[in-house]
Amino acid sequence: MKLKVLLVLVFVIINQNIGFAQKVDLREAYADSIKKSTWNYKLPAWGQRITKRGVDLPYPIGIMVNYFSGTQKVVISDLEVGINGSPLVPLNFVKFGETKATLNSVTSRIDVWALPFVDIYAVVGKTWASTSVNVVEPMNFSNKVDFQGGTFGIGMTLGGAYKHVFGTLDYNNTWTRFEQIDGAIHSQMLAPRFGYIFQSKRKPNRNFGPWIGAQGLFVNRMTQGTINLSDLGVSGNSADFNVEDKTWYQNLPAGDKVIVKQVADKIRDKLDNLDPTDATISYSLKKKALSAWSMSIGGQFQLDHHWQFRAEAGFLGGRKSILSSVNYRFGF
Repeated sequence: MKLKVLLVLVFVIINQNIGFAQKVDLREAYADSIKKSTWNYKLPAWGQRITKRGVDLPYPIGIMVNYFSGTQKVVISDLEVGINGSPLVPLNFVKFGETKATLNSVTSRIDVWALPFVDIYAVVGKTWASTSVNVVEPMNFSNKVDFQGGTFGIGMTLGGAYKHVFGTLDYNNTWTRFEQIDGAIHSQMLAPRFGYIFQSKRKPNRNFGPWIGAQGLFVNRMTQGTINLSDLGVSGNSADFNVEDKTWYQNLPAGDKVIVKQVADKIRDKLDNLDPTDATISYSLKKKALSAWSMSIGGQFQLDHHWQFRAEAGFLGGRKSILSSVNYRFGF
């Protein structure tokens, strides 16, 4: 009987030890190993000092591929228009309804952690965009214009953490050049983010970091360019473009009447398919986002020190967007 009890106790102890072994948390041992390791790379500065404190630094160089898709409601004002090289005339009487810009881009990014808390990067890629404009006064019509062009940008991220809580502040400048627009469209973005790192117990170099943040988007307000009338996806009632009997038209200066009538006649003929000849429309306008600020929510999954995968969604402020990224990091 005593032998049976002893065997049962031994069996229980063995199985308890197995259970405990299965629940071993390797994160403390991992932190200790970092303190004892040697940082073999030139960047970031003070890398060896930081790792001696148990900080798990990312590899200093990263190559990232991004896909972005989003829409932004836009406010347009101070419209001026000319036709076939004529001087631009102000159309202050034109009132716009909802105007929405759609943007899709594929970019690659290379970044360098110069300091443990400073990451510097450059972005290059291609952008496809379209703008849907609704005019509600003095006539009612809508049009859509498609653009595509190259994008280049530079930026900097400041980052810091306390235990598992982290914060970043990202600032970048990008320039996109479209064929139909004179000069490059310059935009600036400021994006603070705060999140928490969930570290794997089994594989401490694997983690997931969700975050919440905000995005401030600031775009140069003046846009000038020239576009073929045939490229304008105009829709509406052609009768609205018989402008001679309109009160607003009669109140225009004589020189402005000439330009406005030429533009209106060309658009009317386009809608009625009466005139196969094309015309060039020159324009100048001011634009800004419905709101400069929006919210964002996202996260990054780190498979190991080399591979990270990121996704983020933007919302509010007339903006909807999705960003997905894959990043490969290596030492230098």
